[in-house]
Amino acid sequence: MSDIVISLVVSPIIQEALSKAVSFARTHIRISADLKRQMGELEYSLNMMQDLLKVAEDREKRHDAVRKWLQRVEDEAHNLVDLLDKYSYAVHQQNVGTKGQIKNQVHAFSSLFISMPCQIRRIKGSLDNIRRDASIIKLLHNDATVSQDHIETTPYSSDNSEVLGRNDDVSKVVRLLSDLSRQNPLSGLSMVGMPGIGKTTLARSICNRAEEENLYDLVAWVCLSKNFDVKMILKAMLEYLDSNGGSMVNTGAILKRLKSKLEDKRFLLVLDDVWNEDPRSWKTLFSYLLNISTPTGNSIVVTTSRKQVVASTSVMDEVPMHKYELQKLSAEECRLIMGEKILRSSRITTIPMDLLNIAEQCGGLPLVAAVIGEALSHHTDADEWLAIKNNTAWDSPHRMEIVSKLKKSFDHLPSPLKKCFSYCSIFPKGFEIRRDDLVQLWLAGGLLHQSDDSKSEKEEVGDKYLNDLVSSYLFQDVMDECGNIKFCKMHDEVHNLALFISKYETCIWSDSCPIEEGSSFRHMRVIFDDDRQAIPSGVADRLRSLFLEVDVFRTRALPLRSLQSLKLAAVDRKKLQEYLGKLKYHMKYLDISESDIKGLPESVTKLYNLQTLRFMGCRSLMDLPSDIGNLVSLRHIHVNDESHMPRGVGKLTSLQTLPLFVVGTKKGQRIEELKDLSQLRGKLKICNLEQVRESEATEAKLEAKVKLFKLQFVWSRNRAISNNNDEVVLDRLQPHSNLKSLTIENYKGVNFPSWMVKDVSSSASSFRLNSIVKLKLIDCDECGDILCLGLLPKLKVLNIRAMSKVKRIGSTFYYNRSNIASSSQGVGRSITPFPALRKLILSNMTKLEEWTAEDTDVFPSLDELHIKDCPEFKTWWIDGSASPMLSILSIHSCPNLQAIPRRLLNLISLDINDSCNLMGYAKEYTKWCTICHIHSIRINGLVVRYV
Repeated sequence: MSDIVISLVVSPIIQEALSKAVSFARTHIRISADLKRQMGELEYSLNMMQDLLKVAEDREKRHDAVRKWLQRVEDEAHNLVDLLDKYSYAVHQQNVGTKGQIKNQVHAFSSLFISMPCQIRRIKGSLDNIRRDASIIKLLHNDATVSQDHIETTPYSSDNSEVLGRNDDVSKVVRLLSDLSRQNPLSGLSMVGMPGIGKTTLARSICNRAEEENLYDLVAWVCLSKNFDVKMILKAMLEYLDSNGGSMVNTGAILKRLKSKLEDKRFLLVLDDVWNEDPRSWKTLFSYLLNISTPTGNSIVVTTSRKQVVASTSVMDEVPMHKYELQKLSAEECRLIMGEKILRSSRITTIPMDLLNIAEQCGGLPLVAAVIGEALSHHTDADEWLAIKNNTAWDSPHRMEIVSKLKKSFDHLPSPLKKCFSYCSIFPKGFEIRRDDLVQLWLAGGLLHQSDDSKSEKEEVGDKYLNDLVSSYLFQDVMDECGNIKFCKMHDEVHNLALFISKYETCIWSDSCPIEEGSSFRHMRVIFDDDRQAIPSGVADRLRSLFLEVDVFRTRALPLRSLQSLKLAAVDRKKLQEYLGKLKYHMKYLDISESDIKGLPESVTKLYNLQTLRFMGCRSLMDLPSDIGNLVSLRHIHVNDESHMPRGVGKLTSLQTLPLFVVGTKKGQRIEELKDLSQLRGKLKICNLEQVRESEATEAKLEAKVKLFKLQFVWSRNRAISNNNDEVVLDRLQPHSNLKSLTIENYKGVNFPSWMVKDVSSSASSFRLNSIVKLKLIDCDECGDILCLGLLPKLKVLNIRAMSKVKRIGSTFYYNRSNIASSSQGVGRSITPFPALRKLILSNMTKLEEWTAEDTDVFPSLDELHIKDCPEFKTWWIDGSASPMLSILSIHSCPNLQAIPRRLLNLISLDINDSCNLMGYAKEYTKWCTICHIHSIRINGLVVRYV
């Protein structure tokens, strides 16, 4: 396995350099004729270099000379980016400078501008020399491209160990295929899952079951690792029926022969390892297969590691294709696979140590279990087994075999995604990173590129890249209630792949992994315990990203001339002040979150190219710089402490991320600061709304901020409520209808604003909160009624807490008055209330006595219901058919509640705590027909029934 290609992907860096060069030439129209000519020639050189890179990256590590050639290209691309960053910095510096600074700034700017033609000429000359050197390593010849090796899969295997744990899957798939084939001439399913999860093995088992039970007259297997060729698929099918069929070249003749051979025969076609996402080719294939199919009973099984392939197969209504996603195996199932492999060895009669601990490291992948089991089978000593278990060296045979098989998914990625994927090797194994943090790191590294005609922001390109990596199962995602990716992470073996791919670019510097002077790393994470060590200067000079868990600045000055991203867990304020002054030209991303720093140095405000500033969880932070508005390139501020809110953010008109805004009384703290921040996206929490004057509220212009999907309106808890203006302010803070999540907290108005209770007698689609998915009403204790929420078509999560004046929840909770009036006149209610609600929480409703549901279908999708701290609550809806899908019910501190609704047939978990009238019934679960079917019943924390 030593010849596995290690990819050094350079084309995204060239693309970044090219886009910056083109932008420079177009934006700065007053540049000299000489500089304009030099930029034109440089653009030509960069375009020529891109064509070469397509060849070079394919064959990069086959020859060491190619890798070194690519590193030279990358060096010059970075030099160009750095030069243009310096120019951009000088322009920004001129724009924000004070009168006393302008003279010095003009002089510095003029010196840089005068020297630019010479520097551009030097970079272009270097690129031309590098391009000429390509002929020496034969990149310009037609035979330069080295095709990657692909092992063609077959429906047969001598190893059945990996089938362990998949018997249920085999039965489910065969049953599903059988059900579909009875109704359609052609149907099937796409089996999808991450690399190594056993898709091919499962497909083989399905073929074996089909042949054993004579379910089909023809079982054909086609491996499509290289390309998707419809004619090749048809020829492969024909070869199963006619040994001479492979010589035919005419598609029409092949189809005619197939149709005659398949007359009155049913077939199963397995397409293994598919990467094709083009719906047109799928439509062509399905059309041909329908033409040669019998009336019913033919099936297709597709295996793929890309979710987009699944979507592209659903192109014809006549060919229903179902998705079947394989899940990871349990540790016990992985142990069985390993044990099967080990006991096949004639050298081993007993297993020398517990396999379960090793199996847990397989992460549920049968591929990993089989490979490690095979490695263990060649050793008999427990110490040797322990060494294999702990071995993560890349030259170990079993690790290389796993990497080589997982790398196929990486190889099919476009170059920009390859670079983004390999960047993630800088994170620790088992990491979980917020989506926005990862995208902003990619942004700082110049890895996000818009197409020439794209109007999307680079962050939106990053979101697409992330979705593509999730769809390729190289990332695992954690979604929020609104359907957005909140966190992402990697399987341990996929992280090993990232480390392997980026071994020349990324260094994880620890006590056990020293680095040498002259190493060519671009990214580094420092995790050793000794802060007296310093990064070698030759290495520091090339770094673009540096993540520090210790303060390496303490020992000596470091020449971090090109650093773009810096994460600090520990740093001295004076040292940071000194270093930020040296990093000012290129710094795009600064994160001091969770550090013990007591103040942000003033030098932060001189980082005119800074795009992202993060200072979350800085408990010791007391001082913030006053001129935060000078950061004219800033797009993302991350702060979560109300006492750390910077002033003057209204000047940052490129700002997209501002999770917190605290209204104050001084200049730079008023809500009008939000007025010109039209690019805000994601979430925004606005605190201290009692400080907003009625005339100011509309200045926030929230209705124009169409990319905000989550809003929190928060008033201070301990304040005088007499003569408050909460109703007017909230009414004038009307958000855009795209909003998906809304929280209103400590609101002291008697009524909610008109945009929340708009009359919807005509249709639900006119509702202002039509897109809302999650709604929280917290401590709105002056409101006597809960507004009509039942008509929100997409609402999934509803949390109502501490509305202490509400005594009854009735029909107006589900329908507005116009609907009720129409119903009383015989018109009827055409809308089912709460059609999408999955989770409902009622808590601290101290005056609530009654909750009624007049209809039997008011909560058709409700899965979880939690009621807590409602001491006066006595009566609620009796018929459980109002929420037929309810599976989890918890009732805490409701001492007057007498019973739970009848006919909650899907209820599987009941939790009752400190609710005395319910406890006796729950303990007699065999006598109470309402709950005797429930699997789990807990009373005051004790499990009284578990099935």
